[in-house]
Amino acid sequence: MEEQTKFEEVTESVKKYMNTRYELMVLQATEKASNVGAEAVSVVLIAKIAGLAILILSFAVAFYLSCVVGDTYSGFLIVGGAYFVIALILIGFRKSLLTKPFRNMIIRSMFKQHH
Repeated sequence: MEEQTKFEEVTESVKKYMNTRYELMVLQATEKASNVGAEAVSVVLIAKIAGLAILILSFAVAFYLSCVVGDTYSGFLIVGGAYFVIALILIGFRKSLLTKPFRNMIIRSMFKQHH
């Protein structure tokens, strides 16, 4: 009879241990997901602000080039052409320039230890 009680105690301890491990894994997964989400939000916010700055600077360069060249549309065509070339380069090399670095950044963020 005493062995039965010990077996039940061990069984109960194992159940508690498994539940605790499960709760710990859920908490760790939640922490990692929230960290990745927070980083993603901050990156998007920074990208939007940088995009706005680039847009304003592009207009400034386009107006400046228009004054230098002497007509209204040439500066905008030059700036637009430069962005078109950049877009073609990004399309051609998107795996090495965009996909892999972003994938690696997400993986590093998922496995980064936060203490």
